[in-house]
Amino acid sequence: MVVGLGGVRVEGSGVTEQVSCVVRWAHPLGGQAHCLARLVLGAPAAPAVAVLSEIASNPDELGITGDFAAAADAFVQVLVNAKCELNPAQVVWIAHHGPFSSYDPAGPETFTEVALVFDGQGYHDDLSRHRLLSGVAVMQRIKPLALKPVEQVLADLGHLG
Repeated sequence: MVVGLGGVRVEGSGVTEQVSCVVRWAHPLGGQAHCLARLVLGAPAAPAVAVLSEIASNPDELGITGDFAAAADAFVQVLVNAKCELNPAQVVWIAHHGPFSSYDPAGPETFTEVALVFDGQGYHDDLSRHRLLSGVAVMQRIKPLALKPVEQVLADLGHLG
């Protein structure tokens, strides 16, 4: 089942639910930043996993790595507005980069776990808490999420760049 809620796409398979959108926020370097944001909700015992993918249409200087907490805050606000039940303190956050991140792709697809701290009002980030996932970790933790390719999700959302 697919439900569109004002730019937010919700897909359910009976076991998991994925919420995706292009999320926008004011970057501290000035200007509007944006990324592809996806939330995967699974079984009640499994944590929610949010994957923020850097996309080529976002200006390079306004990347997600330097302002991940604000991007996460913006995504949580979208989820709250879409009536998605979520405990922000329990979300596992992943930064996602790959050939879709730049018009001049520099390397392979990477996933970085970002251990954000939630203080009840919003998230806080420290680059020392970013951990690049190994190939084995990606196979164990990311592959089971069954994420569609970034380009396909962006097309489904009508984001043309």
